[in-house]
Amino acid sequence: MMEVAAVIGLTVAAAFLAVVLRQQRPEYALAISLMAGAALLTLVLIRAAPMMDRLKEMLDQVSLSAEYGAVLFKAMGVCLLTQLASDACEDAGEKALAAKAELAGKFGLLVLALPLFQKIAELAAALMNGQAVGG
Repeated sequence: MMEVAAVIGLTVAAAFLAVVLRQQRPEYALAISLMAGAALLTLVLIRAAPMMDRLKEMLDQVSLSAEYGAVLFKAMGVCLLTQLASDACEDAGEKALAAKAELAGKFGLLVLALPLFQKIAELAAALMNGQAVGG
């Protein structure tokens, strides 16, 4: 609970400072916003590390390939970085660039998922041909 209060406090303080600075020095306001975003992302990732370890243990317990966990973790990273980039662009008043960052993130997720789609297609083809499917 204390971590949540610290994150909220940091966020509100950075937002207040950015609003005040935006009137006189917009470039400083953007820098404050980017630094606060990076600091918050770092805090979240530090707190998420034990959860990631637990998720890896759960994947190991159900005998899923490590490849699936790797794709999941990479996808989460792509989502977080894409959102950070998009928000930074919007803060700078560049909505078109924010949309392009989101498009790039979606494309990145598709590229990450292609090997999984290929395995699903192979599994479906094997099932339709009546072949035995191995794990």
